[in-house]
Amino acid sequence: KKSNATSYNVKPSSSLSGKMLEPFSLKATTLAATIATLLSIHGLRRKSLSKWGAGAAWIVGFLSISSGLRGFLLILFYQAGSSATKYHKREKEKRDAGASVSAQRGIQQVLCCSLIAVLCAVGHAVWIGNECEISFEHHPTASKLYCAIISHYATCLGDTLASEMGILSQQAPISIITLKTVPHGTNGGVTWWGTMWSGIGGVIIALGSVLLDSVSGLDTRPLPTL
Repeated sequence: KKSNATSYNVKPSSSLSGKMLEPFSLKATTLAATIATLLSIHGLRRKSLSKWGAGAAWIVGFLSISSGLRGFLLILFYQAGSSATKYHKREKEKRDAGASVSAQRGIQQVLCCSLIAVLCAVGHAVWIGNECEISFEHHPTASKLYCAIISHYATCLGDTLASEMGILSQQAPISIITLKTVPHGTNGGVTWWGTMWSGIGGVIIALGSVLLDSVSGLDTRPLPTL
């Protein structure tokens, strides 16, 4: 029986080490601090983040990117979600008076959409080390942690796009509880348009993860990783 020891302390080959962002290295932490600061300031100026939300966003952004290049999935989620929130904002406010309030994210919203993934990313950096390709045969623990990160952001972005784009649907939402039509903006109300955008959110995160792994020089072919 093979030992799972290979799933820990993964060291990249010399040909790949130059492409990877080594966890919590000087390069990684400098890049993380710079990007986290710029995005937090941008969020404050655009009023998409409250002051507490901006502070929380800086912390999770710094920890995510410091943990490795895959931390940019958080940035992808933030940018895609913010763009969807701003899209046709006035039309959304006409349909749902609470849309203008929900457009600004506080500390609770920031942490709910990032905390689990950040903990997995930091755990990967501490227990595993450098990022490696998804392979449940060779790197089971690392693969589980990264798949958890992908699943988290895919779920969060899918939920965000379903809400922000679904409210613009011409179809009246149907309650998943009563199966009756409800006003736009009602919790639990779904439309085909919103459901489609939920799927698109998952695809965006999946493509982003493949792109980031490709930049790192990791194997992204599906068959060898399963």
